[in-house]
Amino acid sequence: MPFPRSVIFEACAFLGEAFEYHGQFEDMVLRWELDDLEARGGGSIHQRCRDLFRFLRDCPEVEYDGRRISDFVVEEAARHISRRHPGEVFVRSLERAGYVLEEGAQVRRTLPEALDLPAAEDEVHALLNRHALTVALGHLDQAIQSHSLGNWAAANSQVRSFLESLFDETAYRLDPNAPHGQNQGEARRQLLANITPPFLSRDLNEWSDDGKNFVNGVFKRLHPQGAHPGLSGDEDCTFRLHLVLLLARLFLRRLDAVLGGRP
Repeated sequence: MPFPRSVIFEACAFLGEAFEYHGQFEDMVLRWELDDLEARGGGSIHQRCRDLFRFLRDCPEVEYDGRRISDFVVEEAARHISRRHPGEVFVRSLERAGYVLEEGAQVRRTLPEALDLPAAEDEVHALLNRHALTVALGHLDQAIQSHSLGNWAAANSQVRSFLESLFDETAYRLDPNAPHGQNQGEARRQLLANITPPFLSRDLNEWSDDGKNFVNGVFKRLHPQGAHPGLSGDEDCTFRLHLVLLLARLFLRRLDAVLGGRP
């Protein structure tokens, strides 16, 4: 499965910082038989790497030796990770897409390919926009931005706020009389289990009246320190983001089916 656009962009941007002379860029593109990119010359190394990204954006299927050029670009960026050039944003873009950078500059998937996190993130954004769930969309974008910058506490807080807002706005869409108020989130989720037909399934243990259910369990996992968002490392923060993206896709697809795909 090809790397998502965000990873390819950050790989090109990082190479623009890591390459110290033009010969490194030229050797790279000549190795992959991209003679036109080498022949253009001119501009800074950063600009030439940006041109490489534009080329890959416009020609995503281009290959060398039976593999996508974009795969080689990501691997090349991984090989240039060093103490001098740690490439934090590039590494975090890999993590968010479901990959990890191991010793020896090996890029490896952390989750089964069937989950396809980049596609999940794209679909979540599309469905949030289709149904004008603007508050949830804002929290998700802030969560992704904070994760990219390594602001784990802020990202964790926004991830939880995103999921809360997703359920809140879903409740308002399905029942305009849903409880309002900052402290009524639990009541709104209770409503989603009680409407006909139910949005949250008791049969699947998504909801129960005793609080011992899947949805509440997810919120407890997202907020183990209670009201404070808490601090965590990159691995835990990435897990929270992955978990919520996959759940959001499930519930947004369900909402889309209930609304018949209409905005």
